[in-house]
Amino acid sequence: LEATLILYDDPDRAVHSIPALRLLTRPAPEIRALAERLTPAYAAAVGEAFSVSVDDCQSQIGSGALPVDLLPSAALVARPVAARGKGRALQRLAAALRALPRPVVGRIADDALWLDLRCLEDETGFAAQLKELAP
Repeated sequence: LEATLILYDDPDRAVHSIPALRLLTRPAPEIRALAERLTPAYAAAVGEAFSVSVDDCQSQIGSGALPVDLLPSAALVARPVAARGKGRALQRLAAALRALPRPVVGRIADDALWLDLRCLEDETGFAAQLKELAP
């Protein structure tokens, strides 16, 4: 605890050394650029059954009884192409992502699966494991 408190004496050092602060202060344009770089790999991994886009979103921060603060972010968004069976397709994709060696958890909303990238730091590892998804 003492070492962490000492870091707070130097805010610039704290932001780079404390993971939670680093992720909370990450600029939205940086997150969007990450999403745009990952779009081709994600689109290839989910196959032709989904269209993939980069959309603005809000990262919910906090927990417990009052998780109300939001930060601007960007998400990879997969939308089923077929009009029928959207819910099942989204559930299958969500399950496949959770079953990866490093599970990926998204949220289903507005007939799409959203992957908020605010806390993704291992871009290479994420992209590499996408090859294990079966379109």
